[in-house]
Amino acid sequence: MGSEMPSLPRDKFEIISMTPIELDAMAAELTISFQDIDGLCEIKTCYGDIYRIVNALMDYSRMLEMVCDQWDLRGFHRATYEYHAEKLRAIARKYQAGIHYDYDAAVEKCQKRQSKQQRDDDPGGDALELAFLKEQREQAKSEEKATRREQSPGQ
Repeated sequence: MGSEMPSLPRDKFEIISMTPIELDAMAAELTISFQDIDGLCEIKTCYGDIYRIVNALMDYSRMLEMVCDQWDLRGFHRATYEYHAEKLRAIARKYQAGIHYDYDAAVEKCQKRQSKQQRDDDPGGDALELAFLKEQREQAKSEEKATRREQSPGQ
């Protein structure tokens, strides 16, 4: 394989996107503490940040594995990508357990939502169709009333 990067199909490598919902609880600050060579380190963060980190790590690990096949990686390069993908996935699992989030369940829910028949992107077309059907029903009612008047015994 040359030094040229292959063209990647966007639909295959596009990450799953979910519209985040900002909640007060997601913005509440929390502290992650860990021991470093220089002593105790603390990072101020919030649920929403960790949620996004989990999604990014899981999506990136999936992409690393996908490019192994797409780029036909072998040997050391493939092993490196697969190793990093598994390490990133392990980190993401630790964080998602800490915030009681399930990435796989969220992806499954998103895929079910996407698999449902998508509505037409033109809400104006729907409105026109509904207005037309309403007009037809009203016209049919008017014609029915006129027919009843014509058939009434008073004539």
